[in-house]
Amino acid sequence: MESDILSVRARRRASRVLACLPALACAALFAGAAPAAADPFDGGRVTIVVSGRAGSSFDNAARLVAEPLSKEWGVPVVVDNRAGASGVIGAAYVAKSPPDGRTMLLGTTPYVQAPHLLRSAGYDPVASFVPVAQLFTAQLWLGVNAGLPVKTVKEFVAYAARPGSQLSFSSPGQGSTPHLNTVILMQQAGIDMLHVPYTGMPPAVMDVAAGRISSVFASYSDLLPHVQAGTLRILASTGSARSPISPDIPTMKESGYGGFEVVGFGGLLVPAGTPAALTAKMAASVHKVLARPEIRSRLLELGFEPVDSSQQAFAALVREQNAFWAKVIQDAHVKVE
Repeated sequence: MESDILSVRARRRASRVLACLPALACAALFAGAAPAAADPFDGGRVTIVVSGRAGSSFDNAARLVAEPLSKEWGVPVVVDNRAGASGVIGAAYVAKSPPDGRTMLLGTTPYVQAPHLLRSAGYDPVASFVPVAQLFTAQLWLGVNAGLPVKTVKEFVAYAARPGSQLSFSSPGQGSTPHLNTVILMQQAGIDMLHVPYTGMPPAVMDVAAGRISSVFASYSDLLPHVQAGTLRILASTGSARSPISPDIPTMKESGYGGFEVVGFGGLLVPAGTPAALTAKMAASVHKVLARPEIRSRLLELGFEPVDSSQQAFAALVREQNAFWAKVIQDAHVKVE
């Protein structure tokens, strides 16, 4: 009798254990899945690193998208300015950051150029990053002092080619994009001008407007105040087509230099190793922000042409730009110590 009672009790205990197994298995399943389902931005913030000074056009572009992205992601999105060393400081910082989506780079043309100018850059423009979304393209514009007797690129080149000509050009530094654009022009036109590097774009443009320097490649927004003041004249833009920013100004191609099509870019990148699902989510949010008319309008005001392309297209652009500038810099023997 006693053994029968024990047997019944054992069967009841076994039944209770078996009844709990599905619940335990389900709990274990959800426990294992929880980390993957967690919001990667939960409780933190996202930082957009800009390799430029506060108040620069690139800084303004980053801040323009930071606020709406913050609302999309539900976390603060802040801008961190890390200027210096031809953009290396900011790019290298992001390249070495954890690949968790919390640190982004506003990558622009200088970030691609820098490793070909500086051996100590510490990152590879392609291998060290995952492109998320392109924000804009950025043409440069050839500006000359209004006192020069030239109104077209052909006239400017002819004037520079005269025997004994001592024309000069400014830039925000050795190896900068404006410097390299002028190198391309001199190579294609067969002219030589004196390079006068400055520590930033504003003084480089200011001295052209003042007549101390002959010419400069700069952004439209940098040149416009001096054009309006009558001290500077824009001859051409560097894109493959006229810019909607100022469609009355011809391109370098239209001006007789068919191989001169140099367009800068700006976009958001994250460290290599960031999960593809996360970068896709981030890209979708950026596309939503770029679709807003007020964002596109403000980018144009800053001198940028909005671009809404796929991740794959942006990655291809980075690879193309990397190869293009590597050749330009190598052919021109330009180095920054």
